[in-house]
Amino acid sequence: MTIFFLGWTAQYEQRMVHHLAASHDVKMLVAPKWMKRVGRYLNSFSKGRNRPTRGHHWLADQLMKPHKVKQDDILICNEGQFRRGLNPAIVERFKGHKVLMVRDLVTASFIDALRPRFDKLYSFDKAQCDALGLDYLNQFFPFGFDEALRLAEQSGDNRTAPACFFLGRDKGRSALVESVAQVLEKNGCQVDFHLVPDSTSLPASRFYIDDVLPYAENIRRSMAADILLEINQPGQAGITLRTLEAAYFNKRLITNNASVKTLDIYRPENIYVIEDNDFSGLADFLGGQPVRLNHEALYGYSPEAMIQHVIQDMRPTHSHNA
Repeated sequence: MTIFFLGWTAQYEQRMVHHLAASHDVKMLVAPKWMKRVGRYLNSFSKGRNRPTRGHHWLADQLMKPHKVKQDDILICNEGQFRRGLNPAIVERFKGHKVLMVRDLVTASFIDALRPRFDKLYSFDKAQCDALGLDYLNQFFPFGFDEALRLAEQSGDNRTAPACFFLGRDKGRSALVESVAQVLEKNGCQVDFHLVPDSTSLPASRFYIDDVLPYAENIRRSMAADILLEINQPGQAGITLRTLEAAYFNKRLITNNASVKTLDIYRPENIYVIEDNDFSGLADFLGGQPVRLNHEALYGYSPEAMIQHVIQDMRPTHSHNA
């Protein structure tokens, strides 16, 4: 059984796939530049079509031909990249099991359009799973389990005052981020907050920066901080990677996502939940110390656990609808 990843383009995602390849038969499916150019040329003649053309299918077949895809192989795609380039044609022509991982909030119509093309659709958000009929999968940290534990050993703080780190696009969150910052500063906590403006942005925020920091810098700042801030969008109940950074690096977390209380990695000493913009109790939380989580709980949020979950789900015979 070979597991193919399609559309996992971020540097940290590619690092994760490379790590998994050390213990599993894992490969990235990436179209060469010439193939992408031909695909764009074909797109110019097929505007308005919702499905790939025979030309797109031929290109997809050429890409997969050297891999000799078998019926028990698995293709793992994510919702953010499915419609890009040749990916729709690759999914259609793939002969094995096809899996979609939904990592963001999506609409019912989006899922209805993609459901016939995949054998399994996962989401990290339990509320979204219930609403759209998806299968739940734990969010997973993009570092290998052992590597994440080694990083955690390097994590620490050398400051006299605690520091809190936040990084993300605005997405209508700047007002709450500012409110949290003011409470933290009143309690002697340094804030290392970075917001990237978008269409929701107000005229100004003291935390606006030009672009998202590289993931390596994001991890460095997370490891250097004492506390991490996670602000979910309205309707989002799934945890973000910030929650897992806090869990793996033994940091405390401030979040507005009450669903974290249902997780096996939740400890009140480690996580403060903002509810109805109420910050009572935050001062006491800031004065505490995190409780280390056991390795068994953390492993459930590792890429190794993710790949094992998918393989187990694909073992029974699945019929293809696409």
